[in-house]
Amino acid sequence: MAWDDIRIEVSTHFLSPGMVLKGDGYDEKGTKVIEKDVPLNEKQIKEILACGVRTITYTRERLRVKKEIGSPMISEEHLNKAMSVLDDIEGAIRNQSGELPAKEVKEIVDGFVEDIKNNSDACLNLLDLADFDDYTYTHSINVATISITCGLAMNLDELKIRTLGVAAILHDIGKTLIPIDVLNKPGKLDPNEWMILKKHPLFGYNILKAESQFSKDVVNSVLLHHEDYTGGGYPLGIRGDKSNIFAQIISISDVFDAITSKRTYKEAQPFATAFGFIMEKSGSKFNPEVAQIFLKEMIKKINGEPLYPVNCYVLLNSGEIGYVVDHRLNTFSLRPIINIFYNPQKEPKLLKYKLQIDLEKDSNRTVIRRMTDANTILKFNQVLGLDGC
Repeated sequence: MAWDDIRIEVSTHFLSPGMVLKGDGYDEKGTKVIEKDVPLNEKQIKEILACGVRTITYTRERLRVKKEIGSPMISEEHLNKAMSVLDDIEGAIRNQSGELPAKEVKEIVDGFVEDIKNNSDACLNLLDLADFDDYTYTHSINVATISITCGLAMNLDELKIRTLGVAAILHDIGKTLIPIDVLNKPGKLDPNEWMILKKHPLFGYNILKAESQFSKDVVNSVLLHHEDYTGGGYPLGIRGDKSNIFAQIISISDVFDAITSKRTYKEAQPFATAFGFIMEKSGSKFNPEVAQIFLKEMIKKINGEPLYPVNCYVLLNSGEIGYVVDHRLNTFSLRPIINIFYNPQKEPKLLKYKLQIDLEKDSNRTVIRRMTDANTILKFNQVLGLDGC
């Protein structure tokens, strides 16, 4: 899918070194002053300001989805409106130009909820755009879409779903106050930069707390979305029982989209990698009950097929390797029945007799990841006489 190009105006007070626009930037007279995809430097910015330019206009390129399976869940109309309102929010915060458009945010969430309810069999159309000036927008839209979908699967009531949606779409609002060169640094952040970035939940909390239109649950969820279930998150380091269900859902949705998104400093990872990480961190970083529902729902909505199909090879947390033989009644199960044929603790490591394990009944073993290396799969197939995948 694509959606219509959007014309964007940026105040020159917003320009900063390292900033990259996704389209050529023009001044009020129609003169091109900024090249598309070329990072700005301090000299360029000074020259633009010296000419008295107040506003830069550029055209945002069309968006792509990360994966397309059938019809999309969220309509282009609602996606387009969300992008426009998020743009207004950023401008209002950076320019300190009045109240945030709370009414419009709630209308966006209502539209998302309506779309998701009316298109329950559609794929989850996650936006994929790596350019920095759109990443926070597309990430916010993705996290809201994922969070609402998860909340509906958890049977949250209508008011809670809408609270969740508003908190999710605003969860990173504090990043508007983080320097762009920190947000979009192509390499690893140094300790000082990391400390700055970790302040964004608190910045978001303060922004929304000053606005009377947002509920306490929304404001607190923005503050708490980086807290871990067993403690050790930020900015407060509190445990899950001190958090709320909205922040816990947003936390998982945030991580899922971050892993599967391309950024200046990393490539996008497969959905299976994100599923595996969430499974591994269930009970430590993430609320295990929320994580279980999230995984089951998202695998159906995004993958459209089992994460571990029959005959695929999987690596277990024990170091053992096996292949899937059955899912019982749930094709999308994260704990299938497998035949273990390799054990690094045994001699020989390649077992003479396969050990069949139902992971639903074995709490000590769990799948770490599906094995996807073509040469490894070919070798296993030759040894076992299978047509594994």
